Amino acid sequence: MSERAAYLIADLPPRLRFMVEECPRLGCWLWIGSTSGTGRGGGYGRVKWQGVTQAAHKVVWRLSGGRLLRPREQLDHECRVRRCCNPAHLSPLFQKRNMKLAYSRKRMAVVVAEAVR
Repeated sequence: MSERAAYLIADLPPRLRFMVEECPRLGCWLWIGSTSGTGRGGGYGRVKWQGVTQAAHKVVWRLSGGRLLRPREQLDHECRVRRCCNPAHLSPLFQKRNMKLAYSRKRMAVVVAEAVR
């Protein structure tokens, strides 16, 4: 997570704030508006912002003072919640690293599930 100043839901522009619901248990800011669907790669919040439909978490990232992403860089949801747009839960990294993390997290979930049985 970054060293930036804290950004609060109250800091969001009203139109975006209306579409975010805070989860007190996880600290996630859940996007309650439209999403990118249910298929592979789906479930991310979508919003029309400045005339362009884009990922809600990326819009909030930029509004919160997050730096511009480099080519092929993505925002990793450290909380593992695709609808989350809390900038404190996002960190930029390249796709290759993001895929490795996703695989290891999925593998860890399988190991934990097997241990619980």
